[in-house]
Amino acid sequence: MSSNPRPHIKGLSLKRVTADTPFTIDYEWWQKSELDLKTYLFSRLSLDAEIEMDNTNDQVDLVDPETGEVVTVDGFEFMVQSYFSQLPDDFAERMSLVDAVFCILLANANQPLTARELAERVKRPVDTILRTVGGPKIYLGIRPVLEEE
Repeated sequence: MSSNPRPHIKGLSLKRVTADTPFTIDYEWWQKSELDLKTYLFSRLSLDAEIEMDNTNDQVDLVDPETGEVVTVDGFEFMVQSYFSQLPDDFAERMSLVDAVFCILLANANQPLTARELAERVKRPVDTILRTVGGPKIYLGIRPVLEEE
């Protein structure tokens, strides 16, 4: 009998993602990574776009139209979210899949979207979405939202 105990594998890590699995951006991943979120976001903004940076608004209060809940967000994040939500529908077809999914989630105020919904918006197959952002490697903090049992 071995003196080494077997590793404990959490049930959460064994769950498989499906077309109905929601995805979101994990900002904690960005904090732990060596990447800077604001630098990445600036690199995604169109250089010819007229974006007004108002440094006086560090925080912006947003009201959820469905629940009436008030959420305070970073002013920069709000500006970028507004920018991406106004892009033409075909913008996602002109960028990498990971960038497109990231921008779609950002434009959606980082509210979870299923792989099926993401596939419709980026105009790529659901299987491609699942293989790319549903696997063990995390790209740009995009993670599946798996419910704990």
